[in-house]
Amino acid sequence: MGLLAWLGLRRRNQWESLTLLDHLLASPLTFLTTQLYHLMLLLRGAPFHPPRGRPPIRVVCISDTHDAVVDVPPGDVLIHAGDLTNDGSAAHVQRQLDWLKGLPHSLKVVVAGNHDSYFDPRSRSEDDVRSGAKLDLDGLVYLEGELTVQDIKGRSVAIFGAPDIPECGPKSFAFQYSPARQPWLSKVPPQTDILVTHGPPKHHRDLGVGCPHLLREVWRVKPRLHVFGHTHCAYGKESVYFDDMQVAYERLLSRPRRGLVWDLVPNQAWVDMLQVLLHGVHSVLWKWLMGGPGSNQGSLMVNAAQMYKNTGRAKSRAIVVDI
Repeated sequence: MGLLAWLGLRRRNQWESLTLLDHLLASPLTFLTTQLYHLMLLLRGAPFHPPRGRPPIRVVCISDTHDAVVDVPPGDVLIHAGDLTNDGSAAHVQRQLDWLKGLPHSLKVVVAGNHDSYFDPRSRSEDDVRSGAKLDLDGLVYLEGELTVQDIKGRSVAIFGAPDIPECGPKSFAFQYSPARQPWLSKVPPQTDILVTHGPPKHHRDLGVGCPHLLREVWRVKPRLHVFGHTHCAYGKESVYFDDMQVAYERLLSRPRRGLVWDLVPNQAWVDMLQVLLHGVHSVLWKWLMGGPGSNQGSLMVNAAQMYKNTGRAKSRAIVVDI
């Protein structure tokens, strides 16, 4: 394993993307189904379009800047989904906040990440506690399990933000929870248009470390846009449709991996794969041949990590979404 990781054939830890060899050894059937699922998403096109006759709202999404300053394109709303810093001290957090304040976007929304320890009294450094350090958040909308409703271009937009993540590190990491103390049960208001969390939901841009409880909340609320970060190597965006294809896909990913040989033996994962294929083909045909709604009834999940993989170097790669 060590040699294969050194050669780049296997990933070194759970925070890196699976290599092709990792996929094949764990479950070639799951890997094939994942490719089919994303092909179907591509063929279905954009999950939504801005409402006709109304000006689009441009949302610029970033996360995981880790003390870096990156180029940020213009827009109406700027969202930073946490991990502004590395050490989480008040001084470093304030520097990042001051940078965000200087950007031209009329609305700037921020949630904390696990590295932003100042925001969580349980993880705040002794130096910050001793000095009584305070932050200046003027000009920013900081959300910690809260909803804000904003009037933007004559449209009302409800944004809910929360920093909570499953346990993943030392006590100095902020807003961690154990499976027994997960905070997501009916936490997100049903009117939420944009959901901002630091961590990803399970099975979507998460490297397998996302939260299943958060995924259930996303299914319940179905926000138009869900912005997060945390897993740098899973950067990108992904459409979701909350339909039978997605149910089968997520069910397959929830199953234990059977390995290269046992995947060849008929099992329930085969049924999941066939359902992903059948429901996916049906949705594509319904959209393109039968004139079905298809392209305007989904949501978009965005992992906006600016940190490039686990290199310690940030890249200017904000994701821009018109809603």
